[in-house]
Parts: sequence; C-alpha cells; structure tokens
Amino acid sequence: MASEMSSTSPFAESDFYNSRNLREQRGVRMAAEYEEGLAEGYRGAHEGCALFDRSDRGLLEVTGSDRKAWLHNLVTNAVTTLDDNSGNYAFAADVKGRILFDLNILCLPDALWLDIDLATIDDAVAHLERFLITEDVQIRNVTEQYARLGVAGPNAGQVAKALGVGNFPALPTLAHVAASESAAQIGSLESPRNESKAIRFIRHDFAGLPGFEWLVTRKNACVWWDHFVDVLNVTPASAAELDALRIEAGIPWLGRDIDERTTPPETGQIERGIDYHKGCYLGQEVVERMRSHNVLPRSLVRLCAEDGSGLELPTPLHLDGREVGRVTSLMKHPIEVHWIGLGYLKTGLQDLAGLTCGEPGRAIGVVA
Repeated sequence: MASEMSSTSPFAESDFYNSRNLREQRGVRMAAEYEEGLAEGYRGAHEGCALFDRSDRGLLEVTGSDRKAWLHNLVTNAVTTLDDNSGNYAFAADVKGRILFDLNILCLPDALWLDIDLATIDDAVAHLERFLITEDVQIRNVTEQYARLGVAGPNAGQVAKALGVGNFPALPTLAHVAASESAAQIGSLESPRNESKAIRFIRHDFAGLPGFEWLVTRKNACVWWDHFVDVLNVTPASAAELDALRIEAGIPWLGRDIDERTTPPETGQIERGIDYHKGCYLGQEVVERMRSHNVLPRSLVRLCAEDGSGLELPTPLHLDGREVGRVTSLMKHPIEVHWIGLGYLKTGLQDLAGLTCGEPGRAIGVVA
C-alpha cells in the first residue's frame, strides 16, 4: 500500500526549476520534464553534472539505545558494525524471503536515518513497529523536515568541492558528513552550529554515475536549488531522465522492478545489499538457502526493444511459446531511437533469440 501523503516538491517555486509540468511521482508532484527537454539533463549527467529533485524519497529517524541491535535483526545487511557517518544498502524481507522494501541506512552519532521510497514509507513504519516490543527504540517520519537534491555525473567531485567536501573521490558509498560551516552559510542560509543535521552531504551513486545527495531544511529548498543551477552550473534533469540512467545502470526500483515476488538475490544487488555473515534476520533462511544451493530462479537483466509503446507493465517475456520472465521497466531512450528496460529472466536459458513480449509479440533483446 502506497503512502497517503501527497504533496508538491519543495523546489517547485524555485526560479530555476523551469518545469513544463508537474506530475505525481511516488507521492510527490514534481517535474515531469524541464523546458530544455529530456535530452539536456541526460547529456548533462554523462558529460558534466545533472541536478535531480529527490523529493520522492522518504526519511525515517530511528533513535534509542537499542536502535542498532534492533534494526540489525530486521534487515539483510549489517547494522551493528556501522561506524558514525557511514551507511549501507539493505532489504527488509518477510519470513518467506520476499522483499517488502529496500532502504539506505545512514548511521549518525545519535540516530539511524532510513532512506526509503516515499511511496512505501507508511508500510515501512507499520512493518518496523510490529517488531518493537520492549526495545528502547523510537521511530519518527522526518521526511517533511528536509529537502533533498541529487547530483550525478563525471563532474560531481568538482561540485562537491565547491560545497566544501574536497575528499569526494575517497568517500565510500553512503558515507555522509555534516556540511562545512563555509558551505552551510552560502547566501546566509543555515548554520550547522545551531542544527548539526541541517545540511548533510551523502555520497550516493543513485543514478549509476558518480554522485551525491545534499539534504537541507525545507525552508531553504528553493534558494539551494537556484544556487546549484545558477552558481554551480549543474543542469536540471527530470525524473524521467533519472529513470533512464538507472535502467542503463541496472538499478532496480521498488514498485517497478522490486515487488512482493522478488527475493534479494534476484535483484542483482547482492554485493551491496546482503551480508551473509551477520546471522539471523527476517527471511534469512530462504536467502541463505538460495546462496548455499546456488539456486537463483530468476535474475534481473537489462533489455532493449525497437518499440515499447502501449505495453502495460509488468508484462510477461516469452520464448518459443512459453513464459520465461517479465518486463518490469521500459521507456523510450532520451536521445536514441530505441527503448530500454529492465526485467527478470529464468536462469539457465542459453539461446535468447526470439524473445518477445506483449500481444502481438514484439521482439526484445537482452543487453550484456
């Protein structure tokens, strides 16, 4: 069940947001396309830097002395070993090993931040609270306190340096730091002396390219958006362009490529999302059985097609008249003539010539 919260992006009134129209994206009305068209943001991400509205992400704050040990037992990755200002990616699964939601876990000195798809934030809270018994743990939805910008592209390090984060290349995935005082006071915006969490830099390749996220208080959202575009020369890019980039990088999205049928190993995110040495957690028995027996029923693959218009997703994949998988994401490429997508295929298939989807069947290919 999706979150009932529906709002407008905190950046929508920015002078440089330049959106042709706003469209609901996972519970938030945000830019569907910018005045420059889909191509400019996509090119910006590959050739320089692109700026993304990340308002479709939710944020839970978990506090209390038992927070690490409690969460450690509920997700697929290790939490108790996280150091301050570090983080990791994980899944929350049910007892059958099926994914309920995925999340980025950020460890702050006095809290854990859980970065979760906004569309499932209410369900995530309900699931987590089911396993609160006597633990000293408090869960708060702090999504509405923050605005989030994302930057991706080969020049992301230069932009990070301009914000006072000079060690960008050395930061591991999901490492995060409070902004330096000089960066925080750009345009007399906000000071970390008063709010230690007011501005936070998170190293995150969310588009499959070098990138980071910049969390600020919502009251200053528009000023920061305009600063990134007008001063730091970062090109605005829409949700559709981010969709294309993450499909090209093989990054699955909850509600699209991750659903109640999906187990963590099938998503292709095993290396960063599952710790096989951490011990028990919900769904661990199923996930471990798949690993130890080397049994993977399906695996995520990248797809391409000449024409994907009119297809209702998800749609089955067929080979020689039998169903062998499903297409979960499919879109027209921003600058090329073909369509790109993601889907699941049964493992062990050898010759994929003749793979089709839709009725009548349309040829679809698997990208190496």
